[in-house]
Amino acid sequence: MDQINSMTKTPIAIFTYNRPDHTRKLLESLKKCDRLSECQIYFFCDGTKSIEHSQQVEASRKVVDEFAKLLNAHVIKQEKNLGLAKSIVFGTTKLCKEYGRVIVLEDDFILNSFFLDFMLQALDKYEFNEEVAQIAGYLPPIKIKGKNKTFFLPLTTSCGWATWQRAWNIFSWNYDQYLSLLDSDETLQEKFNLDNNYPYYNLLKSTIQNKTDSWAIYWYLHTFFKNKLTLYPSHSLIWVGGFDSLATHTKSVKVPKFYDQPLNGIMQKKWYNPISFPNSINSDNHAFKKIMCLLQENTGILFRLKTKMKSFLLGIL
Repeated sequence: MDQINSMTKTPIAIFTYNRPDHTRKLLESLKKCDRLSECQIYFFCDGTKSIEHSQQVEASRKVVDEFAKLLNAHVIKQEKNLGLAKSIVFGTTKLCKEYGRVIVLEDDFILNSFFLDFMLQALDKYEFNEEVAQIAGYLPPIKIKGKNKTFFLPLTTSCGWATWQRAWNIFSWNYDQYLSLLDSDETLQEKFNLDNNYPYYNLLKSTIQNKTDSWAIYWYLHTFFKNKLTLYPSHSLIWVGGFDSLATHTKSVKVPKFYDQPLNGIMQKKWYNPISFPNSINSDNHAFKKIMCLLQENTGILFRLKTKMKSFLLGIL
């Protein structure tokens, strides 16, 4: 802990690959964030996956080098391709060990200027609260009443977030014990799937089979079984824009409604201090229901129909 105590700044881990334009937009927005001087930036640049990516990877690294000088940032360039999941786990683990906390960003975000202030206040407030595992900067397009309000959900996020070493210690690539529990208990599996509104169980199985490259499903898995909560803002402080031809997992697809929020609406939203933190550490049922309704509009209806049909068939076979 001596090393952590000697460091007064909060690290920001920024993960980049082959999107120089996205990276520049992220960093331009980061420069405008309040309290940036209280943070230490680390760039984690993944290695080239294939020859066809080489030019864009190098272009992205040039943008990183340019901003690294301006922001006095550290740059870690991988010679080989780790993939997004391993990159994020590597960087998050490294900085949590060194600083005790970390803010995590990917190169397809654009930040509201209040983003860092929100993150730093929340990190300080819940630093020693074992029930809280994560701080979220992104909120799907739901309406939450109240200015500068925050609330808890039993749902993690991979879109602009922060955590502490004490919470990140529960992350693991191991899944056997929990998978067995999910396989043997349909009620538990339904809860894991957010009342069968999102196919987290299928995503877990797909990741285990190496069909999907996801660190986030393991993070959700372990926080779910340990009953941890994530703090969310009442209005998103992040715009997510990684759904173009350069996206790793969502190439040339229509932007899901879950992420379809106008950039100006997020950037122009004014946040003021003091932030209204929850009076108790409990999931917000009202906000959770709104999230479920949004999911039902996207993946929930079809997923629930498939689940009911599967249960019916199992019942008659």
